[in-house]
Amino acid sequence: MSKLYELGEKYRRFNHFVDAAWDDEDMTEDDLQMYIETLESIEDEVEVKVENIVKFMKNIEGDIEAFKNEEKRLEKKRKYLQNKFDGLKSYMQNTLEVSKIDKVNAGTFKVKLQVNPPSINIIDPAKIPDTFKIEQEPKIDSKALLKAVKNGLEVEGAVLVNDKKHLRIS
Repeated sequence: MSKLYELGEKYRRFNHFVDAAWDDEDMTEDDLQMYIETLESIEDEVEVKVENIVKFMKNIEGDIEAFKNEEKRLEKKRKYLQNKFDGLKSYMQNTLEVSKIDKVNAGTFKVKLQVNPPSINIIDPAKIPDTFKIEQEPKIDSKALLKAVKNGLEVEGAVLVNDKKHLRIS
């Protein structure tokens, strides 16, 4: 895969080191710690180090985007094949049902129409006894709560915090 940014020699070796580990597909938390320690051992000025790390991140970001696109392409192909499979199966079942045929010996394969196991059809959920209901914890609408607290509403059990940071690369 072509790289967007040219890394310094030390960082190029580090990039190769990380890529080789990814090829094993067995990257552990210890491996990640080792990569961080390796990065820390590269002695450069902070600006040079940050620039090369950002270049490294941009290269990874490009790879991630390429994988996402490939996943979308493969998902589309899988869905097409799944629909084709389901359509053929449905067609065969309908053909057998209309023909009132329950079994077919089709060379290598035996095809049978079978009755499904019993299932339940719930007509009125309110009339079902509580012993058959699963308790679910209430869910908090964090976005609405944040908006309300930002607008000055005092909510017991929640406090507005603004002490976290994130990294923005431009």
